[in-house]
Formats: sequence, C-alpha cells, structure tokens
Amino acid sequence: MRERSEKILKVILDKDSIKLQELIEMFGISKRTLYYNIEDINYDIKDCGEVKSINHVFSFVGDYDKLYKKMFIAGDNFINIENRKNYILYKIFNEEKFTIESLVNEMRLSKNTIVQTLDGIKEDLLKDGLKLVYKKGYKIIGSELKIREKYILLMEENRELLREYSEDILAFDKECTLNLTDYSLTNLSRFISFLNKRIKNNFSIHSYKFECDVKGFDYYKLLKNLLIKEAEESEVAYLCAYVSTLPSLNNNISEEKIKNYVDILIKRFEANTVITIEDKNEFKKNLKRHLLSSYYRIRFAFPISNPSLDEIRRKHESLYKIIKSILEDEKDFPDFIGIREEEIGFIAAYFGGYLRGTENEIKGRKKVLVVCPNGLLISKNLEIQLYKYIPTIDIIAVMSIKELNESNIEYDYIVSTMDIPGKKNVIVVNPMLSKLDIKQLMDKLVSFNQSNLQFNIERIMQAIKKNANIINYENLKNDLIKIIYQMDEKEEYQPMLKELVNEKRVNKVLRVKDWEEAIRLASQPLLEDNSIDERYVDAMIESIKKHGPYIVLADGFALPHANSKDGVNRLSMSLLTVEEEVDLLGKPVNIFMVLATVDNNSHIKALASLSEILFDKENLAIFRKGDKEKILKIINDSE
Repeated sequence: MRERSEKILKVILDKDSIKLQELIEMFGISKRTLYYNIEDINYDIKDCGEVKSINHVFSFVGDYDKLYKKMFIAGDNFINIENRKNYILYKIFNEEKFTIESLVNEMRLSKNTIVQTLDGIKEDLLKDGLKLVYKKGYKIIGSELKIREKYILLMEENRELLREYSEDILAFDKECTLNLTDYSLTNLSRFISFLNKRIKNNFSIHSYKFECDVKGFDYYKLLKNLLIKEAEESEVAYLCAYVSTLPSLNNNISEEKIKNYVDILIKRFEANTVITIEDKNEFKKNLKRHLLSSYYRIRFAFPISNPSLDEIRRKHESLYKIIKSILEDEKDFPDFIGIREEEIGFIAAYFGGYLRGTENEIKGRKKVLVVCPNGLLISKNLEIQLYKYIPTIDIIAVMSIKELNESNIEYDYIVSTMDIPGKKNVIVVNPMLSKLDIKQLMDKLVSFNQSNLQFNIERIMQAIKKNANIINYENLKNDLIKIIYQMDEKEEYQPMLKELVNEKRVNKVLRVKDWEEAIRLASQPLLEDNSIDERYVDAMIESIKKHGPYIVLADGFALPHANSKDGVNRLSMSLLTVEEEVDLLGKPVNIFMVLATVDNNSHIKALASLSEILFDKENLAIFRKGDKEKILKIINDSE
C-alpha cells in the first residue's frame, strides 16, 4: 500500500467516518485521485473488509480486529485503542512521568485522540471501582486487590516473547522444581517488581483470606526472599497464591481432586439439562485438562481475560446460567466459591460446542497441529496456552515447519506463530496469546460463532457517542447487540418456562401410594393434551428403576424424564406437588416436574429458568406447599 493510501486509511479508522470533501482538503488531492487511493486501499485489505462511500461519507465496513492485526499501519501499534490504553496503563503502573503533550509526540497521535484514550481508561477503571487521578503524575486509586488484578490482566496482553526474568526468579524456580514456562518466569519477575514498588509506597494488603490455604505449599518460605523486607506475611501468602496459578510444565495439582470435580460437573449437567453426554471419557479428558490448568486460578480468585464472554453469554445464555448455577453450589464445589464469570464462560463454551454438534463436535474434535519456526520450547509454551483456554481441541502433534513439510499427517487446523504458505486452515497467533488470538481460536475451534459477519460494538457505540447524546450507554449497547446479531443468528427457538407450564399443568394431591403413582399423576396433563404417550411414562419409571434416584435435583424436587424417542410428541412440562413426601429410592420427594424433550437444545432455556428458581430456598418452599397461584407467579416472573 502506498504511503498516502496508508495515511488515508488511518484517518478513516481514527475518525470512524469522514466526508469526501474533508479528505480532499486534508490531503490536497482531487476527487479522482482520492478514489484511486481508495481502490488501492481496498485491494490491500480485501480479506478484512473495504472502505465504502455512503452519501459521500467514507467509513470502513468489515472485521476491525482482523484489519488491526494485519495492518499496524506504518508500524504504528497505536491505531488500536486497546493498544493505546495498555501502553498508557503500563506507564502509569510503572510510575513513569508523562503529560498529554509528551504522549502526543511519543505516540504520534492527535491531542484529541490521547484525551479520548485517557477517558476510555477512566471508564474502564470505574467499572472496577477504581479512579484515575492526576497528582504530580497519573495514579490509579482504589482497592489494592483490584489494582493488582488490573496489572495481571495487563501482563496477559503483552504479546512480546520476552525472557526478562531475573536470576533470582530462575534460581527460585530451579530450587522449587516448579518448571515454570518462559512466560511464567517473565510474568513472575515483572509482578514481583510491581509488588515491591507497591509495598515500598505503602500500598500493601494487610490480610489475605487464603493465607492459611497456601502456607503448606513447598515454596512458601522461599518466596519471602523475593519480596522486600517490609513485606508482611499476608503479602507472601498473596504472592504464593499467584505463583500457584502460573502455567508450568509440571502438574502440581491432585488429579484425583480434579477428576472428582469433573465427574460432579458432568453428572449435575446431565441431571439439570436432561442431556446425556455421549463418549464421556473423551469429554472428561478435555474438561479435566482445562480444570488442571485453571484450578488454582479459580480457587484463589485470580483474574483471566475471556474476550468471548459477551458472545458466549449471548449465544448460550440459558446454558451459561445452568453451568453458573452448578459451579456456584458451595456444597459440590467448595473450592470454586466466587468463581469469575470469565471462567464460567470458558466452561459454558465447551458445553455449548458439544450441544451445537453432538455427533461431530466431540467425537470428531478439531485436530490441531502446533507448528512453530522458533523451536520446540516456544511450541510447547503455545500448546500449554491452547489447552488453558480451549480444552476441546485435540493437539495431535507439535512440530517444526520442516517436519510439517515432510509429514502427511491429517489435521483440521494448524496453529502457528507465522503464516505457512501452501497449507490450509492456518491460524496465525502471537507466541503469547492475545485477546484477539483467543477470540479467533474460540470462533474457529469451539464453533459457538457460526457467522462470518463481525461487528465491533464498541466502535459503533463510539460513533454514536460522537454524533448524539446517549441517555443510557449500557442499555443502548445491549439493545444494539440484540438487533445486530439477529442478522446472523439462526438459533433454534427455545420456549421459556412459562410457555410450557400453565394452569392446567400444575396440580396438587394430598398423598400417593408410591413414587410410580406420583409420576403417573404428574404426567396426566401431558397425556391428556397428547404431548406424550403412555410409553413415555413407562420409560421414565423404568429409567429410575435402572439408574436410581438421579432425577432428584434439589431437596424434595425431582425431574422425571426419559429418552425423547419413547413416546414424546412435543416439548412439554407438567408439575405435581404431593403434600405428604414420597420415598423415591431413598430420597424424600414431594415435587415432581415431568419433562418431555424432543432434542438436546430446545428445552435448555426453560431449565435455565428452573435452575434459577430452585436456587432460591423461598421459591422451593412455595413449590412444596403447592399453592398453584404463587407457583405460577414465580414461573411467569422468571426470564
């Protein structure tokens, strides 16, 4: 691309849109020359989108993220606002003195762009309860833990392959035989330097809730030598917890504990969704791999970026709610108290991938080759990161380009740090995965996003903000997301709980002879309206006799169901409350909610609402009493 064309594209991207006459005057060129330049631009960016003229106003239409990644026009890394924010944040965290004027000169941007970027940083910080202030230099004030979390996420976004770890860190790793990856060593070095600065400036945490939990770690005492002498015991404990979250070539977690959590999660998922996971061994292996890498991060509540979280929640809203309700159950998952939404999102995306293509998403998991020109060590680091974020993939080999060219191995995708001409389905990523890398990988390998149409909501919001007064920023953003994604969304309709459970389908009796009679009575409304046949009632009873009381989901609440092939005519639900509890193979039950499904997806939204209802003990008590009016109100008020 010619120099002037690069500058024109940069102006269009920076301003979101610009009038034809403004560009002509800005660059001192004719209308014909401008259109020649636009043709030149569009030829070079054709795989990302194009610059369009609508009513003599130029704007870019296409995949912004892909364009930013491809271009970095004239070596300018600051065309992307996220890069600008991160660059400035690093300066603030590292206590570098700067002014708006010095940033203008250093970043080669306009004063207005720098001011807008600082405003963006302020807005981001406010979401975490933090403030950006100017007191003889820019400073961030607020919760010390939140400030540290911000710095950890910022380190995640540093995509350069660096080996800037200190000799002290290297010696620590060797003595403790942790076998941390290069990136872990680098991040640990930076983080300790950051912590020592904070502690020296009297920004300490004086108590740490996980202090007792980490004192038994082998490397706890050695960490004291890495912090300055003013560091309190709580700081040592905090650092110890952080070290436990770092990717390592070793496995330092009890596999038996993780296996137990995986078993509980799958069992609860099957019970709560009435979906049977086929090929459980394969599914468990992948889920176990993910939890092995994320367990301590979840356990000690350290942050992680999940750039696809909003889309996961949009595409799999109901499924996300169900996974969330399972993982937040302190009885089954005591180590997951306070689990972050980002972590839930990764796991929900995995289950969502399974539901989107039960036959070919798990049994035929994406076969991935990791290919790196810079040696096997970097490839190994990349492999660890891939499994950290996307446990569903099957990495069938890690190899060099030379080995790839000599091999006939079959694969679905190649993940590499550089493009490989002549090879199909190559996903090019940074050696240390960025947010854009993770989003790109999840889009292609998890398959929760089936559309090639991409929208950058934030850029749309900024364009609106520039030209109109916004009364409620978040409401407008959410409405736009709903409208825009209707264009590419072809999801199967999922009825709400209140659409399936009506007055005719809610009943109450004083007592029954046994649980079999309870199920037959609960099924009666569905038999009467021909939603199910008698075969389905028999199948539910036989399933319980064969598998036990697996249908009991909460205290006194059972969800009888069977295979949809056994006499189901349409998706339906009915509820029976029995005043006197019934013994269901050792479990006392007085609420029977019969569910008849037709597939693995259409009932998920209704069950998500049911999960939220059952999570509230007051709701459960109302269901037990069998007050039809109050039960229907709870159901009708659910989303």
